[in-house]
Amino acid sequence: MKDESRLTWKDVVREALSKIGNSGHLDEIYSKIEGHPKTETNPTWKFTVRRTLQQYSIFYQEEKGSGIWYLREEKPLEEFDPKKNPNPGHEDVQGMLLELGKIYGYETSAAVNDAKKIFMKKPLEEIATIREFPELFSYPKIVDVVSRIDVLWFGGDTDMLIPEFAFEVEHTTDVTKGLGRLLDLYKSGQRTRLFIIIPEDKRNKYDKEIGRALFRDIREICKVRTYEPLINLYNLALEHDIQKTKFFDSNV
Repeated sequence: MKDESRLTWKDVVREALSKIGNSGHLDEIYSKIEGHPKTETNPTWKFTVRRTLQQYSIFYQEEKGSGIWYLREEKPLEEFDPKKNPNPGHEDVQGMLLELGKIYGYETSAAVNDAKKIFMKKPLEEIATIREFPELFSYPKIVDVVSRIDVLWFGGDTDMLIPEFAFEVEHTTDVTKGLGRLLDLYKSGQRTRLFIIIPEDKRNKYDKEIGRALFRDIREICKVRTYEPLINLYNLALEHDIQKTKFFDSNV
């Protein structure tokens, strides 16, 4: 259980919904949250609660405008078996990156155009923890560009989410476009850690592109990684997360 002082608005709203049976009207949610320490320093806390419900994919409505919100059941993660999946696709890499971000405690987003793609029988829009792309960290034009980055990991709370890691997956597309989006993010003033994830056979293409004068600003900070170490990290992190949960949260 998190220390009270470290709770985010997402934690607070999730706890409130859990206490009223995993679903309830907005007014019920307010009543459970009223008086919480986080409301004492936020005079517009009801607005923040509404924004939290709308922003995170763990909360959803079966009928928009009804005022009734539900807490999404989080399904157990599955190991990615490279023997059964010898040729992972773009969406597989995105899915693993999204799940890794969640395991490591970040809020995550997938590129807006990829929301319906499937990883492990789940759409990326449900795996990503952020449903509505945050607009608070930069100008709308920059936000529009970076919302097309394949995967982002954010730190912070509802009112101020900051992109800390950015990943472009270049499976069959031109590496140049992915590097361009990462460059735009860098030029916006964000000091986000930048990564290009590629199949092993595209490494030469990456080396050629990153050497262009166009990308000199990010040449030393953008990291390139291939699929195999990502798959290994994903499976190790998954096993660690399972063991950590058993150790700290099991009633046995």
